[in-house]
Amino acid sequence: MKAYSLVLLLVSVFFVNCDHTFMGTSVMRPLLYHGEAKFPSRVFQKRIEFFNYTVPAVPGYTRTIQGILAYDKTHSGASVNVTRGGLGYNFVNLRMKSDRAKELDYEFYIYA
Repeated sequence: MKAYSLVLLLVSVFFVNCDHTFMGTSVMRPLLYHGEAKFPSRVFQKRIEFFNYTVPAVPGYTRTIQGILAYDKTHSGASVNVTRGGLGYNFVNLRMKSDRAKELDYEFYIYA
């Protein structure tokens, strides 16, 4: 019983909360953009950065964003929010916010 309690305590201590953000769909959709955003940490502060993407214009053809995936590579409590545009638009503005004194390292996938 003591060993079970110790294992349960260790599992609860090492539980990691990561926030990957996925909106829309990527099923049978072409990938428009794949890239990374990496920023170093700030001492005792949360870091806030912005990521902007606009779909390239193609004459005679209008494409809109159908899916967005923001993958947190640090597996921290960082978060991503859409501030403008997004699904159904041809642009998206994302706001990234890190944990206190943690770096930001995201991988972005945008689908049409």
